[in-house]
Amino acid sequence: MRRDILLLGAALVTFPLVIGCNRKPAPAAAAAAAAAATAPQIVVVKPELRPVKREVEQPGTIQAFEETALHAKLTGFVESIEDDPKKVGLIAKNTPEKVVWPEHDHAIDIGSSVKKNQVLARLLIPELIEEQKQKEALVRQAESEVIQAQRAHAAMVAGVAAANAAVAEADAGVDRTLALVESWQKEMERVTKLVTGGVGDRQTRDETQNQLKAAEATMKGANARVLSMKAAVTKAEADRDKAAADIDAAKARIDVAKAEAGRLKELLAYTEIKAPFDGIVTRRGVNTRDLVNATEKVALFSVARIDPVRVVVQVPEADAGLVAIGQSVRITLQTGGQTPSETGKVIRTSWSLEPGSRTLRTEIDLPNGKGLIRPGMYAYAKLTAELPAAWSVPTAAIGKVNDDSVIYLVEGGKAVRVRVELLRGDSQFTQLRRYKKQGVSDWTEVTGTEAVASPAAALSDGQAIP
Repeated sequence: MRRDILLLGAALVTFPLVIGCNRKPAPAAAAAAAAAATAPQIVVVKPELRPVKREVEQPGTIQAFEETALHAKLTGFVESIEDDPKKVGLIAKNTPEKVVWPEHDHAIDIGSSVKKNQVLARLLIPELIEEQKQKEALVRQAESEVIQAQRAHAAMVAGVAAANAAVAEADAGVDRTLALVESWQKEMERVTKLVTGGVGDRQTRDETQNQLKAAEATMKGANARVLSMKAAVTKAEADRDKAAADIDAAKARIDVAKAEAGRLKELLAYTEIKAPFDGIVTRRGVNTRDLVNATEKVALFSVARIDPVRVVVQVPEADAGLVAIGQSVRITLQTGGQTPSETGKVIRTSWSLEPGSRTLRTEIDLPNGKGLIRPGMYAYAKLTAELPAAWSVPTAAIGKVNDDSVIYLVEGGKAVRVRVELLRGDSQFTQLRRYKKQGVSDWTEVTGTEAVASPAAALSDGQAIP
């Protein structure tokens, strides 16, 4: 009995020892051990002088390079919508077995390919046509007046010549009468001497004196005729100059008439609605015999130029400074269930940001000779910019405290938190500009000699760094 009690006591003493040997660690100890095992490893790095590649990825839309709405300048009726040569060619190939294009659908419409200056529609304005005929008749009338004025001028030139000839004839008459007067003056002197000497008679002297007076009167008449002929010359010259001026006036009337006829011709040119460039008709707003009112802002057609096309991307403000003219851009498109990629270049930007969205409009031109890229399609643009080299640390070494970016410098075996100004970065490295320690007012430029602890998320100010 005593032996059984002793054995039972020994068993009771041994049982707790066995349980103690097989007991698991406490939960707190296990958690600490797990945290120690999974804690990130603290590394110390120095800033490296390296460039950073920055990728900007943004959605974009395809737009026509340009799209023009064609309006009527004149009010009139739509005389005709012109035929689409492509449709007409396909209609000609129609067979009973296979209709390629409906017989009734041959006019230019949406989707029609057009060439620059191709006539799309014609307007009918009868009163303008009649006015043009009138202006052309006025041109012919003015030309006839020029011919008439030129002939009159020629007659006046001949009249001036005749008047000058009459003046010359009158001058010759004056010379003849002057000689006659001189002859009778000498005769009068001779007869007077004879009478004075008692040789001649008075009757002869009187007759001679009368002949002298008659000659002098004839000379006065000749001089008067010369003056009259010279006045006739002056009048003839004035008439000649007036005829010349009439020629100039008639020619000016021709210019006016031609200008009016030209104006009507230009107005009639507006009755032809032409394509401004090679492109596609995207809208048609009229039909045959429609009345088109020039005062109403209704487009007859809209034509889009689709080669090349514009890829429009709105770049956020933060990345706007990375965009440069000539920069390569990778464009991904969705066409026919596929996602082909194209490489283009930045051709133009709006330079200023949109006030509402704070984005920079960026445009890339893509060739579209086959017409596979259509305006309105969705595009995805990837732009890569390489920034100049600057002191950089791993991105994980950058932390955030409140609104400030921070890094942890290693000084005296401890982590010292400092505020830092950043430049640019990518997914791996971030460029630093300068830092400022707590309690110090001045910033310190990064020199590359600093020891920086990483990752910042696992550090605290004053933490010991092994």
